[in-house]
Amino acid sequence: MRPQDHETGGDGPPPDEGTRPKAGLRGPLGRAMDRIDTWANWLSRGAMLIMLIMVLIQVFTRYVLNDPIEGVIGATEFYLMPIIVFGSLSYLEMHDGHVRVGILFEALSERVRSKLDVGLRLISAAFFALVCYAASREALKAWDSGYRTSGDIDAPLVTTLVIAPIGCLLIVLRLLINMAGDVQRLRDTTDRAI
Repeated sequence: MRPQDHETGGDGPPPDEGTRPKAGLRGPLGRAMDRIDTWANWLSRGAMLIMLIMVLIQVFTRYVLNDPIEGVIGATEFYLMPIIVFGSLSYLEMHDGHVRVGILFEALSERVRSKLDVGLRLISAAFFALVCYAASREALKAWDSGYRTSGDIDAPLVTTLVIAPIGCLLIVLRLLINMAGDVQRLRDTTDRAI
């Protein structure tokens, strides 16, 4: 029996008190966001694999054949690295994998930790919403002005600038869903205490 079976009313032993539940809401909205985050993470992994293959081919053609392939650095810089970074942010938050000061955080009670998580997630969501807004404005400006990438790849700049707002939108949605899950757990803890 899995711990989440108990939370949804399944029979069996309760989850261990020391384990922290996975962040986020339970139900259809949480499952839909989990699928989106997982898809974005697989896209990020694919970009990393493509980058690895491209760099290996670049090294081979440069040092063995003495005729390097054009566009590897541009493709990595403009497309693959942004996909790797922004495609995995929301997935990391889905698994509650962000960095914390463990000594301080573990010294707090579960209720205080949940309240702190709600506040920090709200602040983080506001920050990433601002980044999403600014990045969207830049992408729209590049689209309107017809800007193109410079270097060895000639493509519309908007094709690379649109990656950041999409990734930021995903992390904002994930933070809000995780915050709602924290509030839900806080309410459940309060109801059990009464």
